[in-house]
Amino acid sequence: MWRYAFAAPWGPRFPLAIAAYTDCLGTELVSGDVWTVAREVDKALQLTHVPPQYGLELSNAFFGLERSGAIPGAIEDCALGMAVLVLNALPQAELRFGTRRAKEYYILYEELLRSYGHLWNASGFKWSLKTHQSAGYPLILGLRPQSCFGLDLKIFVYETDFASKPVICSQGMFASEVFVHQFLLHSSCHTEDPNEADFFFVPVYAACVMTKEKKLADEMDFFYKELVTEKLRYFQDQGGQDHIFLWSSETYDFPSWVDYIADSLFLSVEAVPIECTDFDFFSEETADNFGAHCQHCHWCFTRWKDYVIPGFVEKWSIEKMRDLEKSHEERTFTACYHGADSDALAIYKYANTTVRNDLQTLNGRANFSIGYRFTRITEYFERIGECHFCFAPKGLGYWSNRLYEVLFAGCIPVILSDHIGLPFDDFLDWSTFSLKWPMSEVGPVLAEHLELLLQNQNDLVKRMHENVRRNRCWFDYNSEDPNCSPYLGLLRFLQKKKAAMPRSPGSQTPNVGSSWSSGCRVVVTLVDSRELKHALGYFLFKYHRGVEISESRRGCQIL
Repeated sequence: MWRYAFAAPWGPRFPLAIAAYTDCLGTELVSGDVWTVAREVDKALQLTHVPPQYGLELSNAFFGLERSGAIPGAIEDCALGMAVLVLNALPQAELRFGTRRAKEYYILYEELLRSYGHLWNASGFKWSLKTHQSAGYPLILGLRPQSCFGLDLKIFVYETDFASKPVICSQGMFASEVFVHQFLLHSSCHTEDPNEADFFFVPVYAACVMTKEKKLADEMDFFYKELVTEKLRYFQDQGGQDHIFLWSSETYDFPSWVDYIADSLFLSVEAVPIECTDFDFFSEETADNFGAHCQHCHWCFTRWKDYVIPGFVEKWSIEKMRDLEKSHEERTFTACYHGADSDALAIYKYANTTVRNDLQTLNGRANFSIGYRFTRITEYFERIGECHFCFAPKGLGYWSNRLYEVLFAGCIPVILSDHIGLPFDDFLDWSTFSLKWPMSEVGPVLAEHLELLLQNQNDLVKRMHENVRRNRCWFDYNSEDPNCSPYLGLLRFLQKKKAAMPRSPGSQTPNVGSSWSSGCRVVVTLVDSRELKHALGYFLFKYHRGVEISESRRGCQIL
């Protein structure tokens, strides 16, 4: 006897058995080896990342069951093994059949959990029934409506060719480009009426397509130029000033951005982005080219119109770190750092001076845990959960996702990145839950400072631990706290921008005089930065003839 779990308008119905077995022995159409692999992958995913080929193997097994009509029998034989197959098949389902089909499969997974989740340890094996990405699927697949937190905002969301695979692109530290897009698309802030829109969000999964699809800088430049000039229908109404672009890495992946979208709003993880004369990827073998072609751009990000957002940490990692973190009294290490330096990654020789190498000189100091990466990620999570302070040095950019990771372990970050931009610093007091130290002064003096804090101001350190736990929800893209999430933080920023940016309905030119200039503390007349680019031959500069021009932008400068 069967009942139907759901009837999706875009796909087939999947029947679920009223009674299912948990022996997972296999059937005529399903080999028992399939369930063996499902168990092993499910077990491994509780500890670390699993090589992609195992997910591909499970995907092929699921699609084979679907083609042969064997899904009902497979559910009856091994319902939770079937759930593992479905969940691991989602990225491949999106790649092969599209996001709508992936959504259909996820609904099947949820129904399997509702019907048989209580059997998770009935056979003696404890099923986890999660992947590192799965906690975010309800949001990015539009299955959980999102709030606008009571704010008076309406945001139009474009469709673009490079934002069509949210499942595939939802993993890793650059996934803010996916989650912000999908949140806005499925929130009550969203509008399909451009006439009532306060802002226009332009989704591009730039970091994802450049890493997973190997798109080169010239391809990205062509894509963005065509997008802005031909496909963003409402861009010229306000000169692009009400359009939002998001950069999830240390670079703006639109090499010609200054000529096309300089007046648009930027949401960025990096406040001092890297700009290169040669924008394509540098390998370890060509790391010296990075030093020759790339510099940090101190004027590209303008604080009166752009906003720093946090990098992305997977819910899987957050839950593991919270499970492993110790209380203030139980922490046994003064400070920790486990990561690469220029001896391990040559590109760091050119990207972050010597700060990471200097940290390695503290290796061997009593109650300090300093070294390279752990083999297993959960070992790293356990270690930083035992530390009072965790060093967060500059990476390729000034931003570092390590900063957000250690917060979820309850560790007080010691920021070693001189020009880092911190998210939500307009309302969060970072000094209450972090420390900042000059990159050039990393060594014994820093170590002694931390030791003395613990020795002489233990109560202060304990309060900082408490503030870490209180504030880290602002950096959790899967936060369900209606009063604390990165979406609330960035929407508050947009609410302020809306108040400071009166629109000019129907205008084909930006209302420069009455909009962004109101956010400048000093208004002067400067040569257009694009002219400087051509005049200097290279537009990554901070000083020119002794005059600071680090925030120049057509008629506006912040000093």
